[in-house]
Amino acid sequence: MSKHYIDNDRFEDLIRSFLVGDSSVEVELFGMFKLLIENVMGTFGFDVDREDAAQDCFVLILKVMPNFNPDNGSAFNFFTTVIVNNLKLIYTKNKKYAEKLKAYEDLVASRRPPQ
Repeated sequence: MSKHYIDNDRFEDLIRSFLVGDSSVEVELFGMFKLLIENVMGTFGFDVDREDAAQDCFVLILKVMPNFNPDNGSAFNFFTTVIVNNLKLIYTKNKKYAEKLKAYEDLVASRRPPQ
């Protein structure tokens, strides 16, 4: 049994199969990705819209999957890092946007004539 909640050997086998066009592994593979995304979001507690963030993570996973090389580390670690970094980006982007909105509201409020 793997030390992770996802069996990395099976995970890597599914990735290899998917990358060569075997669509029969799609449901199992994306179930593992879903589990990984949900656990990362739960562990790190990012204040993001969970559905939108998960969808963004899936899109990124599809984009970077061909870059995965098992000689450079495990699939579990590679994709966990991809997901964490993407969630950090989403969180930071949302936070900066909220700060800009607040600054704009404050500016508008400061320009109102006193009543």
